[in-house]
Amino acid sequence: MKQAANLFRLELNLLRDGNIEITCDSVRPEDFERSMNQGMPEYEGSHSVASLIRYLRSVGDEAVEKSKLYV
Repeated sequence: MKQAANLFRLELNLLRDGNIEITCDSVRPEDFERSMNQGMPEYEGSHSVASLIRYLRSVGDEAVEKSKLYV
């Protein structure tokens, strides 16, 4: 079985009452990088992944904000 840690999630849900729910959730990039550096110091991609999480968070925040024009 493949194990994975969810780092970023953007969801669009249609609720039973017909309303739309948009959620954006992610780990804090600083927490991710610190945890990886402490728990798996041999992994060399911590900073790059943290940077990607920062980017995705900014894109997700923008998408949630702009979606208010539609729903």
